[in-house]
Amino acid sequence: MLPVSTSRKEASKKTAVVWLRPDQVSLAHDVAAQSDLIIEAVGSPIRGESTALAQKLSSEPADDLRSVLAETKATVVLLLDPGEFGKESEPADDRVLGAARSRGVKIASLEPIPASALAFQNSPVESDEHLGSPESIRPLGLLRHSKRYRDAQEVIEQFGRARTLSLELYNSPEQGSLGAQLISALDIVIAHFGTPETVDASFVSPAQGQSVYSVPGDSLRGFSGDLTAVLRFPDGRAATIVASDHAGRWNRVLTLLGPSGRLRIYDDGFEFLGPAGQKIDEARHRRTVKSPPHCVEVLADGIDRLLDAHIPAPTPMDTLSVLSTAQAALLSTRTGQPESPDTIRRMVSRE
Repeated sequence: MLPVSTSRKEASKKTAVVWLRPDQVSLAHDVAAQSDLIIEAVGSPIRGESTALAQKLSSEPADDLRSVLAETKATVVLLLDPGEFGKESEPADDRVLGAARSRGVKIASLEPIPASALAFQNSPVESDEHLGSPESIRPLGLLRHSKRYRDAQEVIEQFGRARTLSLELYNSPEQGSLGAQLISALDIVIAHFGTPETVDASFVSPAQGQSVYSVPGDSLRGFSGDLTAVLRFPDGRAATIVASDHAGRWNRVLTLLGPSGRLRIYDDGFEFLGPAGQKIDEARHRRTVKSPPHCVEVLADGIDRLLDAHIPAPTPMDTLSVLSTAQAALLSTRTGQPESPDTIRRMVSRE
């Protein structure tokens, strides 16, 4: 029989299955180390890559994500790139999510699941395991879920009503797609201002300038490049978004303008200036050579909170509003005109 101390140590181990692309190996390693996760299996949406990736992360290869979800006993399944899983509404996907949840397995995804408003609406809403259920898959990397945004809640309340909101979201491809950034941005916008009346968006492909011009489709999956958007609201307020998954390192900035002045929330804290420019409040966290990169810090914090039974789940995203607005933005990049999220919502809603 093992000593009690050893048994407890074994019982406290947090294990993970990770699904990723080859360029995400370093990110997976660093996030697992930060969250004290043992990676026991690795798979990839890219055929033939699982064995090589598993070797790099000192784990076992896995070839089929649905089989993993149906059978794994790992603490968490971390989807850095889920591939086609959850892109559309598939009964098989809902079933394996239910099977995983019944065993106590947590699932977290860096990419949007589902990947469109239509896929969300087509999920069986009577099931707690459907793709759009907040109990089913925890989104990772959302600004609203980040520690710095949580830390700023008191000053946000102090700031009061904002008339204008601005968001900048930048990172490199392995840290999340442009689709993931758009969801994170719209989640914040809708939490503060509600659903916009119109969205006027522009998209620039990473290949722009190489005699290649492309436009996004209807799905957020695989959406990559630069996006700018202006969102207008029925009460006259406005929000802007600038986002890119080809912009080097991770960086998030939320700016609120209102009668109280200017409030900016960064990756390392916040700054609150009054209408005359006087500093009302500030909290910035000094980083050291041992501090993890902001991206690793945010993702690991999200995983830690997901796995801590004593921490309540965050306020759920208004998934239909967020996805409808995201799809309106995608449509606007193709039409060159402002588009309405309400129109998208009516199109995908059940009769």
